Order: sequence, then structure tokens, then C-alpha cells
Amino acid sequence: MDNNNGSKLLGRRRTLQLLGASGLAATGLLALGACKKDEGAAGGTTGTGTAATTGGGCNTPLDDTSKTMRKTLQYKDKADDAAKQCKACAQYNAKAFGDCGGCKLFTGPVKPEGGCLSFAPLAPGAAPATSG
Repeated sequence: MDNNNGSKLLGRRRTLQLLGASGLAATGLLALGACKKDEGAAGGTTGTGTAATTGGGCNTPLDDTSKTMRKTLQYKDKADDAAKQCKACAQYNAKAFGDCGGCKLFTGPVKPEGGCLSFAPLAPGAAPATSG
């Protein structure tokens, strides 16, 4: 369909191209944020440039990247399904923050009874990882 009236309206194809490029850019930014979080888990810095903290307890402050990731994964302090609690997840790191554990997917404390969309059951007979 040709629009010859001089209007600067975006066509459907161009709109979809722009939305697709935006989605790829957002995915790239999330991937970069995940790389920074991995550095924090290894004892480097978190996404905010501050030293990663462990052992600070369940009330350890969260950085913006962790808050965003928790919201994206719909993390809750109490799982909707008792069979899918963090303490039964392969991503869970017990005692990383005192009484709270940690998670391989985001920084900060994670309650053992918590849960999120990325639950991955432990292999049969496996125990959750412990920091040390």
C-alpha cells in the first residue's frame, strides 16, 4: 500500500523492524548485566560497581540489577508451590547469606522457602550447594 500524501507515518514492516531491533538490544543489555552479576558471585563487583557481599543475612541490600532480575523471574519470599521452593532448586546456594541462601541467577539473599519461574529441580540425591 503506497502512501503518497507526504505523511511520515511508519509502515507496518518498518515498525516491526524497529520493535525487533529494540528487543535484541534489550536482550543484549540483560546479557551484559548477567555477566556483571557473575563477576560479583566470583568475588568481584556487582552490577553497581560495589564489592559483592556474602554473609550479610537476609536483609542485605539489593542492587538495581538484582531487583530487576527478581521481578522478571517473579521471585517471591514464599513459593506458591511447596515442591518448587528455592531450597530444592539446582540454582540455590545454601547459607550464602547467613540464614538465607543465594541464587546463581541473581545476587542477594534468597529465602529457602522462596520461589521463582526458573526453578530447576536438584538431581535425585543431590544436596544444594553451600558457599564456603
